[in-house]
Amino acid sequence: MYCCKVYRKEGERIRKYLLDIGLLNREYKIKREGDFLYIPLIRRLEPTLEEELRSLFSNIEFLELENEEFQRRRYGKKEMSFRDYLLNNFKEEIKKGLVSLSYDVIGSIVILQISEDVDTETRKEIGENALKLIPSVKTVFRKKGSIEGDYRIRKLELLAGEYNTLTLYKENGYRLWVDVEKVYFSPRLSWERKRIMEKVSPKDVVVDMFCGVGPFSIACRKAKKVYAIDINPHAIELLKRNIELNRVKDKIVPILDDVRNVEVSGNRVIMNLPKYSYKFVDKALDIVEDGGVIHYYTIGKDFKDAERVFESKCDYEIVGRRIVKSYAPREYVIVLDVKVNKRI
Repeated sequence: MYCCKVYRKEGERIRKYLLDIGLLNREYKIKREGDFLYIPLIRRLEPTLEEELRSLFSNIEFLELENEEFQRRRYGKKEMSFRDYLLNNFKEEIKKGLVSLSYDVIGSIVILQISEDVDTETRKEIGENALKLIPSVKTVFRKKGSIEGDYRIRKLELLAGEYNTLTLYKENGYRLWVDVEKVYFSPRLSWERKRIMEKVSPKDVVVDMFCGVGPFSIACRKAKKVYAIDINPHAIELLKRNIELNRVKDKIVPILDDVRNVEVSGNRVIMNLPKYSYKFVDKALDIVEDGGVIHYYTIGKDFKDAERVFESKCDYEIVGRRIVKSYAPREYVIVLDVKVNKRI
């Protein structure tokens, strides 16, 4: 069993982080021994990811122990988890990548990852069991494809429950209306939004270049002002509802437009568009004030490639970096916190 050894006082924080990025092995219980915890992981980590975790958490160690040293979680019929249901019934499909153990819970909606190659009847069966075994879920969808278009949305297939795409989602002390069919939203960025929330000061002016329904914008509610920009009209309408819901009307300015057409400035810029953010670096540099920080989200194998897009464009320093989540084998969604000393 591959695992990480951490101090007990750090255990819950690290467990949540590992769960957030899909590395926690939930089939086994965490082992406790003296002042230390041994947290089981789903696989051996690449050196880049181990290095990143060491930079985030002090005194973390990675090691292999015998499987027998960890207790497997046991469930009665009423307590079986959805993950265990999948492992018990679809081992071959999981190995072939046809059924994923990962899924997103957004409010009362769960979104599963099941290949089109799995027949309709089986997909529906999996959906019905998700409805039974995942707490507080009323609707089960399947991702039918990748995120597409300027609005960053994907097609969904109803597998079980009521057809309802609008839900109320809660995280980090705020609430958000999300329509999973009309806007892009990832609950897996909750940890990252909390990290940014803790960096924001009352003096900051934040520009959220691709705000969606406003999770980053509302996380930055301590700021002096937040400019929240998106090209998707459905996202901006939900953002307005979320501004009212969280009572931040005096802080957040919603703007429906292509960010390249918007003239605003601030000392903290959020670029949460990982697949295409490199195309908007010049615009981000137009927006950010000298001495300000750009939170640059992108997809890559390491941090060096991500950093290169800034090399000829400004005098900068990297003041933070982390792996946000896995994207594909040996590829990650990563973030660089880039302090722009001076634009060239």
